[in-house]
Amino acid sequence: MLTAILLTYDAPTQPLRRDAIARSLASLVEACVEGLVADAVLAGAPGRGLDKVADEAGCELVETEKMTEGLAGALALARRERVLLLTAGYAVDRGFIDEVNDALAYGGGDRPYVLRAAPSSLVTRLVPRLAAPAGIIARKSALRAEASADLVRLAKRLRCSELSSSARRTF
Repeated sequence: MLTAILLTYDAPTQPLRRDAIARSLASLVEACVEGLVADAVLAGAPGRGLDKVADEAGCELVETEKMTEGLAGALALARRERVLLLTAGYAVDRGFIDEVNDALAYGGGDRPYVLRAAPSSLVTRLVPRLAAPAGIIARKSALRAEASADLVRLAKRLRCSELSSSARRTF
């Protein structure tokens, strides 16, 4: 089982809407029902109304200005050793649950995995590995050791294996 940590920090070019956060959480409901995700933690900037979203969804909440501090706080609240770190504004696709269950059962328990964004251009359709990471599955200890919330950097440093499923934008 995994703890889902949803990073709800704004991108510099595009502010994140609360409905995008809710859609990201909604995409994980089936994973909860199937037993893949056990609990969730929202990490975001204070003063954005995330307390209401977290309360309605039954999530823990960490509010800090910096994303690295938010991730550290969320990792401290995570109940499971394995974590799904997901960028808010992305929703996992249908095949995600089966693929992750199989990967964790048969692919090696300590291996980290990267979930890429669904292809949005011709280049990323031809070479899906060039799509930006939307999520990472890894152990809490590995994420703490890296002390970074940048998914691109984490995927490289952790040497993540690629998941074939992707995450689509919800905003």
